Amino acid sequence: MPLINNQSRKTAGIATLKVVVVLLIVYMIYRTVHQTGREFTSRDLSLSNFSYLWLVASAFCYALGLGCFAWFWHGALRLLQQTPRLSESLGSYFISHLGKYVPGKALVVVIRSERVKSTRTSLSSAVTGVFIETLGMMAVGAVTAGLILAFNHQTLQNPTLLWISLGLVFAAGVPASPPLFRKAIRFVDKRKKLGNLEDQISHLTLRNLFPFWMVAVAGWLWLGASMLAILEAFPEKVFNQPFDASIAPLAMSCVALAMVAGFISLIPGGAGVREYIILALLGPTLGATGAILAAVALRLVWLVTEVLLAIGSIIVMRQQRTIRNT
Repeated sequence: MPLINNQSRKTAGIATLKVVVVLLIVYMIYRTVHQTGREFTSRDLSLSNFSYLWLVASAFCYALGLGCFAWFWHGALRLLQQTPRLSESLGSYFISHLGKYVPGKALVVVIRSERVKSTRTSLSSAVTGVFIETLGMMAVGAVTAGLILAFNHQTLQNPTLLWISLGLVFAAGVPASPPLFRKAIRFVDKRKKLGNLEDQISHLTLRNLFPFWMVAVAGWLWLGASMLAILEAFPEKVFNQPFDASIAPLAMSCVALAMVAGFISLIPGGAGVREYIILALLGPTLGATGAILAAVALRLVWLVTEVLLAIGSIIVMRQQRTIRNT
């Protein structure tokens, strides 16, 4: 009887914790949407002022970008000799994105690893895969942004951002380096006894990871395209000058630079940090008000896209689980 009671209490405790996490995520998302609405209202803007077609295009580009990073995550698990179904990898990736709106970054790791865990994917390997994908994604983003800025330096009115980009390449790229990452995992494995990770990480080589880094480049370019669509969606009166192709490289690079800086800051959702980078890059051309509003609109479109992808993933994963159990 005591064993049954303890098991029941443990099950009830886990269920309660899951409910608390869901409520916390819902609250943080609500707060983000509410703050965004206030930003638009304070500047006499509403959704009716925007081009819905371009807003949908922005969401679509963002979804494609996330799909690239989700494929990277799936590939990382496969390199670790795990065999998750593609739907499990993609679903766990999309669902975990909502965890980034809660203070700290741990919830993203917990949600993604718990969702993908199965008899074919161990929890320790899933956690390791999260770090492989995240660090690789951020390193590639910093390099992509740096290259775009370097090739378009003549339009860059704040050269300091080039140095910031180089700093972010170092901060994100060093931990993502396969030799250093393998050493870090071995160090942790010796103390935590994580299982057979020693054998699994032997496949984490530059040759094996390079194709997935190229997929990540495509992901960042899609995210940059999402920003371009946002700028097209705005009424012209918001910007100091009409948006044209000459601004496109800065607009695309600011997304990668802003997201990497936001990630390294550890602030929930990169709030404030992303907006500063976007303001510094686009403010001199579009005006401070236009740049800030573009950042706010981008955050809202991305949030809606993440929620829809998460809901769709939950439905698909539950249906597949039901089919397998029948």
